[in-house]
Amino acid sequence: MGREKIVVGHEELKRFIRDVFIVAGASDADAGSVADGLVWANLRGVDGHGVSRLPRYLKYIDSGEIDVKAQPELIVDRAATFVIDGHHGLGPVAGLRASALAVERAKQAGVCYGLIRETTHTGAVGRYAQWIAQHGCAAIILAAGQTLMAYHGARVASLGTSPIAMAVPSSNGPIVLDMATSTISNGKILLARASNEALPERTVLTAAGEATTDPRAAEILLPLGGAKGSGLSFMIEMLASVLGAAPIQARVLGPEKRKRHTANMAVIAIDVAAFRPLGEFVSDADMLAALIKALPRQAGFDEILLPGERSGHTEAQRRKSGIPIPGKLWDELEAIARPQSICMPERLPAR
Repeated sequence: MGREKIVVGHEELKRFIRDVFIVAGASDADAGSVADGLVWANLRGVDGHGVSRLPRYLKYIDSGEIDVKAQPELIVDRAATFVIDGHHGLGPVAGLRASALAVERAKQAGVCYGLIRETTHTGAVGRYAQWIAQHGCAAIILAAGQTLMAYHGARVASLGTSPIAMAVPSSNGPIVLDMATSTISNGKILLARASNEALPERTVLTAAGEATTDPRAAEILLPLGGAKGSGLSFMIEMLASVLGAAPIQARVLGPEKRKRHTANMAVIAIDVAAFRPLGEFVSDADMLAALIKALPRQAGFDEILLPGERSGHTEAQRRKSGIPIPGKLWDELEAIARPQSICMPERLPAR
């Protein structure tokens, strides 16, 4: 007989994650920022960037790779550009600080390009793009991180998965594109390990550079679209890391052989009103969206979906019915909670 389905409410899950980070030494506000980000991902079905990341975050804290007390510091401050040093603190804290500052500067200068350097995993980057778009700006987020993906033609890890997020305002809420430059995200590998599910073919390699579908053997991701995906990742490393004087990949691949977990991010905010009235932009965005959704469909397609629309449907459903937690992950969360006497999330009745 299979294990009983485990489902929890999003507010309970957020409370649990927040409690875990407070026990780990984070402030109430910082713990809340991380919890909000992880649950945002779970609500939208991006479970590889949700609570499944919690055990790994705690390992980084225990090893000193994440400093929960560190606060992001503004080290370059100009009218339309800035650089924030994350000091290896909690990535979502730096990400939210940069998003707010980018919007503030874009409202003054029309456009702002900000960089976060030397932080840690920032979570699902679509969260920041969505937040910026909710404030009347278009957004572009470029994230650089761990060396997990092979450059096209290589059999060793040589690039980050370098996710990209873009968002624009519309009358139905921001339209958000959030994608990795790899065939799948590293978070999906972690989730597949927790659920014992095979990975799609031609998405990952073993440590020896051989193709596999076994999530336990998967060590190296392959780039989306071959040379296109690795080319995008390479350029994101230039624009998010090298530009901020904090290269990641060269320090990993070169003589230093750096192993410390590090993340960088570029945050671009564009004030729509600096180019045209926001209401007119939204009207045109709505028209294009409606025209695309009304196009004749190919066989097998019940609906034509806009960027982020599937995630929006998932969020609406999970806010009502709850967030599913794989059994193996639930066991890991219990192992975290028990020694610290942290209350596990209250489970919802199985449906």
